Amino acid sequence: MTTRDEDIATATGRAADRSRLAAVSDTAADAYRTARERTAAAYEEARGSARSAGRRAAEGIEANPVAAVVGGLAIGALAAAFLPRTQRENALLGDVGRRLNDTARDAARAARDAGRKQIDELGLSRDGVRRRLDDFTDRAIGAVKSSAKGRGGQ
Repeated sequence: MTTRDEDIATATGRAADRSRLAAVSDTAADAYRTARERTAAAYEEARGSARSAGRRAAEGIEANPVAAVVGGLAIGALAAAFLPRTQRENALLGDVGRRLNDTARDAARAARDAGRKQIDELGLSRDGVRRRLDDFTDRAIGAVKSSAKGRGGQ
């Protein structure tokens, strides 16, 4: 092989390398654009779902504010009951602290009982709630599947 033939072969190899590099670069750019579009779409969908969940929660609270207050009190009382007492608290509060603790425990029991009564009045049982959650989950999965199909399975 002569020097001229070697130069032609080298130039041809470099051109092929540039062509492959350009193809790889284009493929990477397309993959990046597709991933970015999917991420943006998923983000918007999640934002919409979060807004919807917030609206539903607000509507539930507006529809039954007593249950919301009772639930909040119950959660607060339970949190207070599980927090450990400090030595300083015991020294300063003594009997008052014990009475407060007993009162909080009684309030938690009353809130729990009122919550159960409210749930019973609404006709909700453990199985009923489980069925509703299963139905909700099935609908959510169906919506995601149909959304994916509508986008061409991307």
